[in-house]
Amino acid sequence: MTASVSAEIVTVYRALDGGIHHARCGQRIALQGRRADELDFYCLTCAESVPLPLCVISRIPVAD
Repeated sequence: MTASVSAEIVTVYRALDGGIHHARCGQRIALQGRRADELDFYCLTCAESVPLPLCVISRIPVAD
């Protein structure tokens, strides 16, 4: 049996300017680097690491 699971992305959102923002504080997050299959972002406001798998980058919701 093959099941396709598509979880909702709630940690980040894409702003109308195209930047990726941290959903917790609403501030733009900075790209710190890349590992094999994920991008590492960092929120300067929350001082928090925000890793994002490459497979979810195209599914990041756009802010209203």
